[in-house]
Amino acid sequence: MLLLSARLGDRLGHRRVLVMGLVLFAVGSAVAAAAPVMAMLVAGRAIQGAAAAVTVPNALVLLTRVAETQAARDRALGAWNACGGLAGATGLLVGGLTTSAVSWRAIFWGNLAVATVLIAVLLRLVERDRPNRAASAFDLRSVMLQVVSVGAIVAAANTAARAWALPAALVLVGVLATVWLVVHERRTTSPLVPVGLWRPPFVAGLIGSFGVTATTSSLVVVGTLYLQQAEGFSPAAAGLLILPFSISVVIAAGLAGRLMPLVGARRVVTLGFLLIGGGAIMAFVWSTTEALLIGLTLAGLGNGAGAVAAYELGTAVPVEEQGSAAGLLNTAAQVGTATMVAVTISVAGRGDVIDYRAGWLTVALTAVAVSIGARTVSSTSRSGSPHRGSRSC
Repeated sequence: MLLLSARLGDRLGHRRVLVMGLVLFAVGSAVAAAAPVMAMLVAGRAIQGAAAAVTVPNALVLLTRVAETQAARDRALGAWNACGGLAGATGLLVGGLTTSAVSWRAIFWGNLAVATVLIAVLLRLVERDRPNRAASAFDLRSVMLQVVSVGAIVAAANTAARAWALPAALVLVGVLATVWLVVHERRTTSPLVPVGLWRPPFVAGLIGSFGVTATTSSLVVVGTLYLQQAEGFSPAAAGLLILPFSISVVIAAGLAGRLMPLVGARRVVTLGFLLIGGGAIMAFVWSTTEALLIGLTLAGLGNGAGAVAAYELGTAVPVEEQGSAAGLLNTAAQVGTATMVAVTISVAGRGDVIDYRAGWLTVALTAVAVSIGARTVSSTSRSGSPHRGSRSC
């Protein structure tokens, strides 16, 4: 729903849609907090997921639009990704402590207060943006095809370890839906994604956004399993040992915004994937707790730097295309996590035994492949006509 929500922001106003998303998040939290049975809890979480899809891309558009200079925009993107890393570092820890001290329901009741404060601050501090209804119309058939395409691909990855018929059928559905979507987008007068958006810098940012979450999420998941199952740490202790990764994300995201004006976003993306791949290789070669912690720290630095640079490449677009860009970038990031974590676990899985080294090697190879892909695509703009590139590339 990320791409649809971003385009709704274009049509209705990004601040208005962001407020709607926060209200929906509060509703989902209330449903989960009061859930008498598991099915109701899952339903509440599904509503929260829809709310996240509504809020994230619209918040990103509002953030990039208030930055008046390139330097301010780089710092804003650094702060954006640093906040995401900080959320990852504190969310699981605070959630675990709250569950242990009070109950899991207290987490969801607390979300109501958080949503209320956010809405009040948003309405107070952020100016209402003007919707552009004429320029932002889109075809609902494209929306349906995009949802089916992404849903089938993610489902195929998450059933990869089962009998081949189900994942193969899902892959076929995803491919057919994608082909149909491309054909339909070329024919419709109101495409979901503006044709002009598909420039090399944006595509490079899209690849980078996918790759950063695909690699680091997989590394963290396999690392957490290793710490608990192979080294015998409790879930709480394993969670604390993962904190260096999240802290490194925060640090690197803050620094990346200042580094990009000096060396360019393309080089920072490459540096990010070198750090991620190096961290995975370190865990693969030595396979000890100490090596894993160092590897996670390197990967966290790569995540922070690579994500900021990928978003810089992907959001350096005209104002009328920023909604679509934000939606696609966040969709790529979520698809990266949803597919590659499942694929990595399938590669590493051997019945009841996990081959952790195979998982870490998969992460390293993915980092190399994505880095080459992003660099090759972004180089296209440098070798083409000057007006197609951007200063940050």
